[in-house]
Formats: sequence, C-alpha cells, structure tokens
Amino acid sequence: MADTIANSSWHNGVTMTVHDHHTGKGCSIGAGQLDSTKPYFVAGATKIYVTAIVMQLVEEGKINLDRSFVAYLDNPRICAELHVMDGVDYTAQITLRHLLSHRSGLGDFFLFKNNARSVQHSIAEGIDTGWTFSDVVQRTRSHGPICPPGTGRKANFTDTNFHLMGKVIECVEDKTFAEVFDERIAQRLGLTSTYVYCDPADRRPLNLMSKANEISIPLSMTSFQADGGVVTTSREAMVFLRAFFEGYLFETPKLLEQCVWRGMFYPSEFGLGMMRLNVPTWMTMPHRWRQPWKVFKKTDTVLGHMSIGGSFLFWAPKAGVYVTGTVNQMIDPARAVLFALMSIEAAQEYRAKSTAGCAAPLSLRKSDTMIEG
Repeated sequence: MADTIANSSWHNGVTMTVHDHHTGKGCSIGAGQLDSTKPYFVAGATKIYVTAIVMQLVEEGKINLDRSFVAYLDNPRICAELHVMDGVDYTAQITLRHLLSHRSGLGDFFLFKNNARSVQHSIAEGIDTGWTFSDVVQRTRSHGPICPPGTGRKANFTDTNFHLMGKVIECVEDKTFAEVFDERIAQRLGLTSTYVYCDPADRRPLNLMSKANEISIPLSMTSFQADGGVVTTSREAMVFLRAFFEGYLFETPKLLEQCVWRGMFYPSEFGLGMMRLNVPTWMTMPHRWRQPWKVFKKTDTVLGHMSIGGSFLFWAPKAGVYVTGTVNQMIDPARAVLFALMSIEAAQEYRAKSTAGCAAPLSLRKSDTMIEG
C-alpha cells in the first residue's frame, strides 16, 4: 500500500513505523522521498506533544487545568475581550481544560477569512506568510466566538486553543516553546530529529504536498509552534507515542480518566488533548476490494492524533499496536487514517500467524526495516 500511495502524483513520500506491544516486534517502511529517519512536518498532530508537556506541568503543580488561561499570561491585556458573545465577555472563564478539550468556544484563526481567503486556503495554494501571537489573537477576536466556554455537546476544533496553550507554557516556564519542548520531550526521550520548526532556512523536513503540488511554506510552518510546528521522523514519533501511553512522560492513567469524549468531525471524537477514532466498517469497504474476506471486518478504535498534513500517531489499545508516520498530503487526511488502520490489521495478522508458527518476519513490503523492543 505504501508503494501505491507513493507512486501517486499526490505524494512525494510515505513513511510508517509499526510496533506490536504484545510481541515487542515491529517494522519501519518508507517510499518515495521518505523513510523512517527522514524528518517531516507533524503539523496538527503537534497537539498531542503539547498535551504531554501540559500534563507534566500539572503533575509538578505549576498549572491547574481548571484555572483561567489568562491567569498564566505575562500580559493578560493582549487577550482582552477575546471571547465576547451577546455583550458578555467570557474570556476569563476559559480554562486550560477548555483549551485542551476544544471547549473554549473560540473561533479558529486558521480558518479566519480575509478577503474571502483563509490561512488554510492560502497555505494549500503555496502562499507563504508568517504571523505572530498577536496576529492569532486579533484574527480569533475578529472571527468571533462559536459558543460560551464549556457549552454544547460537541468539541469545536480550533487551532487557536493550542496556540494559546503554547503561550501559557512559555509564560509558566519563562522559555520559548521550542526550548521547553526540547527539554521536556526531545532530551528526555533521546530524540535527535524531533524539534519545533523555528528557522525558515531549515530544509531538513520534506515539503508538504497539496494535491499534486509540492509546497514550500517555511514562514507559515515557523508560525504554527504549539498548534502545528513539530518536526519528527516516524521512528522517533514511535518513541514518543509509546512514552506517552506507557507513562514515561507523565501518569497516563490520570489523563485517560479525565477524558470525556465528544464528537468533533465524524468519525473522530476529542477528549483531553487527544483524539479517538472509531471508523465504521462501511467507510473502509471501498478500499478492501482486493481482500474481499475483509470487507466486513470491524476496524480498531485508536487513540492519539492526526493532522491535516497527513501525519498520524495512533495507539490501538485492544489490538495492542502502535503506528506512526505520514502520507504527507494536505488535501486527503482520510488516506492517512486508512493507511494506519490497515497497518494495525497487518500487525495483528502477523501475530496470529506467528503464534501458529507459520509467520514470515513482520513486513508490509520486501524493503521494510525490522525493529524490535
């Protein structure tokens, strides 16, 4: 499947790392210009890294999820009247928990339209512009709120929430977000190719694809920071994902206990700093025609995060399989989900054959690299 995707004009590279928690075995694959050691933009999936940092700060008593985010800002005035609805200013009522769970009610600076063009549309067309924290606040204020904080049944996804959380982290730690990330994530886990993209001259990450066009948007990528600025490789993303769910960065059970899953965009739900996907069988049927015996197979529920750029970090608890990587395409994130789910199935099938004593090495392609532990 990796070769098929990579051979499409819509993709300049595909990579994935799979790990079976039950057997300790896994593999890494790459096609096109990507392999398991080539850096790529995590984009929106950066948010799960931010969640790990936030939970560390909670455990250290430096922040309280139920306290207003403005209480942690060095200059609260910059966010004055950020959330005003029906004449009521709700800004001070927005808590860190609201930001982490996409329940702030704020609009999305990324989708804010100026002259009928949003930042998302501009980036998809390869138009490269940068922005500051003040710009994010102003665009969000101009966009207008969606609902009062903590109301409504659904989670209203907005990149603004995590951009604000990034500023809170900077103020609490008195360091740049990139410095905090390096100390609390990269250094703790020994990651050498995982970092926050801050230098427009940095050409290490592979450019994103927008349909059949490769786009270079370094100014935009440096501007995302806590809501989409992380760079990594599929192997190092795997190290982080396992550390996240296995408790090496913070007490994971405490996070899972606080997750109240709310619908976001179908079939995804959002809890506290991460997604849950339960893809219905009918959605995968068109992609199973070569394996008709799997047409009605139920897909595994996964936890983690994905991005509009095609990256994903997923843990399938029931299957006991981790999967990380990217298809590096902005326009078709559903393909990334399918790619990940099919790989989780492949890992389970290998485990079953291995138990029966008839399995070849775990592999998705002949050129896969084996990894264990």
